[in-house]
Amino acid sequence: MNDFSPSETNAALHLKEIARKTGFSISSVSRALNSYPDKNSHISEKTRQKIVESARKTGFRRNRAAEFMRRGSQPTIGVFVPTVSSSLTADLILGISEVLTEEDFPVQIGSFQSKDDFHHFISRNTALSHAGIITYPLLISNDQVREEMKAYRHGGGKVVLLNSTLHMEGVPVVSMDESLGGRLAAERLLERSCERFAVLGEYETRNTSFLETLEARGKTAKAIPKDPFEEGPEGLAEVVEFCRGATESQPAGVFAVTDDLALRVIREFAATPLRIGREILLIGYDDLELTSLMTPALTTLHQPMREKGRLAARKLINILYNRPETSTILQPRLVIRDTA
Repeated sequence: MNDFSPSETNAALHLKEIARKTGFSISSVSRALNSYPDKNSHISEKTRQKIVESARKTGFRRNRAAEFMRRGSQPTIGVFVPTVSSSLTADLILGISEVLTEEDFPVQIGSFQSKDDFHHFISRNTALSHAGIITYPLLISNDQVREEMKAYRHGGGKVVLLNSTLHMEGVPVVSMDESLGGRLAAERLLERSCERFAVLGEYETRNTSFLETLEARGKTAKAIPKDPFEEGPEGLAEVVEFCRGATESQPAGVFAVTDDLALRVIREFAATPLRIGREILLIGYDDLELTSLMTPALTTLHQPMREKGRLAARKLINILYNRPETSTILQPRLVIRDTA
């Protein structure tokens, strides 16, 4: 028995017609559409995807509710993301939703600011026997949260983590190569002949990679670890003082570990003689939507968040069907604009 159900207009369509359209045998079509094929059946993923796509085009859709009812669970996927309003979160959710909608999985999105938020999220997913979750690991180091996650998995729930350095057997991780981002920022400022360097903000992997890349070239950088603008005039004075004396031929190179910090640097220095993109070369991180529209446009590191979401959803679906999965690290890319 397969888990596809035809629409009313295509009720007479059967495996023979799908086989004719795809060029595969009826038995191959049946195995490809079956979520629980015989253990001795051998269908490649490429063949399965082609047959599933053909079935979908002809009006067949997976009856996920019936399929997971036989497992004793629901097909709903829980997604837990930070309570942050940004295009990064939006792109991540969009990527996840695209794949889950395409594959007929309902999705429930939760957001967190505290351990209690995650407790509510995982308890709800456990109580409702939701099939799987995609989540950030910020709270999993907490003993109570770790036990709740363990109980969820013990009950058959599957998990994919985002940006995690934690190792949990059977749990794939989708993360970004933050070290590469810091290195690319340093290399760009070195290429632009900067004579002095600063890194603003705290993001451990990005900061460390930036500083190590400079050190390998015999350079050092001033680290301003806290948000200088949250410290008031004193914090800003530290940034201004660092940049004093910079010239177009000997510019100061500034790496802000988030675009939010970089945008505030541009705003604050607009009232000084120092010009961003001339005496001060500035690189941000995140490639937020407005960074390409402002003047000067911000040079920044782009994170493929939509791809990250799609990949996380695909991995979760694969482990729901006991297909092997591994962790993946995606690469940011440097987007060169006016500021550096």
